[in-house]
Amino acid sequence: MAFATQPGDFQPARRAWLAAVGVGAGLFALQPRLHAQKKTPPQPTEEELQAAYAETEKAVATGSTPDRPGLAAWAQKQGVGLQWPAKYYLPWPAGAGHQVYQSWNGNKIGPPRATHMQAQNYYAWDFHITRGQYIAAARDGKVTNVVDDQPPGNENANVIYIEHADGEVSVYAHNGSNTALVAVGDKVLAGQKICQGSNESMHLHFCIWKGMIDYPCRFIDFAADNGVPQYGGNPVSGNEGPDAGLLAEIEANFKKGEAAFEVKDYLNALKWYLAATAVEVRVEPYEQSLARIEECRVIIDEEVQAAVKEARDGDMAKAEKSLKTVQKKYGDYGKQRVEAAMEELKKDPKFREWANKQASEKLWLEARRAEKFEEWDKAEKAYRELRKMYKKGEPEYATIQEKLKKISIAKILEE
Repeated sequence: MAFATQPGDFQPARRAWLAAVGVGAGLFALQPRLHAQKKTPPQPTEEELQAAYAETEKAVATGSTPDRPGLAAWAQKQGVGLQWPAKYYLPWPAGAGHQVYQSWNGNKIGPPRATHMQAQNYYAWDFHITRGQYIAAARDGKVTNVVDDQPPGNENANVIYIEHADGEVSVYAHNGSNTALVAVGDKVLAGQKICQGSNESMHLHFCIWKGMIDYPCRFIDFAADNGVPQYGGNPVSGNEGPDAGLLAEIEANFKKGEAAFEVKDYLNALKWYLAATAVEVRVEPYEQSLARIEECRVIIDEEVQAAVKEARDGDMAKAEKSLKTVQKKYGDYGKQRVEAAMEELKKDPKFREWANKQASEKLWLEARRAEKFEEWDKAEKAYRELRKMYKKGEPEYATIQEKLKKISIAKILEE
């Protein structure tokens, strides 16, 4: 049972949460341990992976066709140049090697014998695994389909599906009858044994689906060929059991989150729950932390909306006090939520002036601070934003115009 997360797999939304509540990536000593244990090759930055993922997925998601990223003519090497995060381990226990009977697009086999030159299988593999040899979950997830009762003569129909956090489904097909070790609804960790191979098919058919379209897969524990095993190869799995230290850290962070949640310290609770879910290991404390994160978000947002309601009800002074309390209580995340609420209020003509006033306070501070330290570009940008909030003839508008003139002169003198 191994934890199956790489830097690129960490969802951008959760990264934003971490930044908002003041939890940096450096908080998690588990990330260096993760890389040290798995000894993976250097990976692109998360931003690069996510950008590549978004662009590649557009082409992949169009449908199961042979002209998508990473696919090449059957006689050529597959996966060359594919920009895609490695999220899966080889689907059998660590230390063993299994021959690749068939790779993507019928690699090196070709028509008429190749069976991976058709819809839903262009990105599939056949690995030589027989009865008595175990098949393991390639990534943490939840079992959604098990067919285990097809007897010899029809064992190719035996399958197991595991659904993952991002909606992808790993497919394990042609398994030995009556060898399944999991049932529908079970939560499994990467590396966990799920069934055995078949002496009839003599191979495991493995692929990734999303919305019934086959998706590419790069293996975390296979460094060669861009993480895409080729026909005839004998890749050795690194799909080990989960690190005990990581599991203990997830449990500890969850308990700290619970302690903070109990005393209604939601900001610190949020930090600890986010720490507990920084790496996808779908054990119970991880799952519970995900649920608590949503609870914290709802609670904080309810306080913001209560203050907004006070403004809509006409009690501007009370609303202003409430919003300042939220910002002080919830730090950067509270500020972000208040700013988002102010943007909504600006759309209503009745509250535009008041909402602008709340936003302007922060901009005035930024502009004056930049001006004090002679950071002219920052000061100019802040004052230009402020100018949009006032009308000609208002004293603030005139003050801003004068400030912009002085900054323009200062910039010229610097040059």
